[in-house]
Amino acid sequence: MRTQSKPQPVERLLGRRILVVEDHADSRELLVTSFRLIGARVLAVDSVLEAQRGVDRLKPELIVCDLKLPDGTGLDFAVWLRARPKAQGRETPCIALTGFDQHFPPDRAIGFDAYMRKPVDLAKLCNTASALIGRAQP
Repeated sequence: MRTQSKPQPVERLLGRRILVVEDHADSRELLVTSFRLIGARVLAVDSVLEAQRGVDRLKPELIVCDLKLPDGTGLDFAVWLRARPKAQGRETPCIALTGFDQHFPPDRAIGFDAYMRKPVDLAKLCNTASALIGRAQP
């Protein structure tokens, strides 16, 4: 008799809708490629305004967002997202990414479920994303 094993982090991301908000083209492409290689559906945008539109268009199951964007901050976006009704994404798990130095403490990333400094460890990012998606499921 086979027992059902717990899904691996990569398996949990297969087919998931992920919104990547990153204004630096190389970083954005690395994130998009990494998530697509493990089978996630990814929408990538480069601003707060586009991220807001992306939430309505994609209905993401996870958001990965840079904190410094050309038209505001990831914090602005998180405040906007958390003020929305539940059915419009308020509880969507979010990971903050930042290139800010050590003087920006993680506890200032209000509205985010996880916080990572750049350069991002992609394995750690995938594990964190998987854990957040797993926690968000009923």
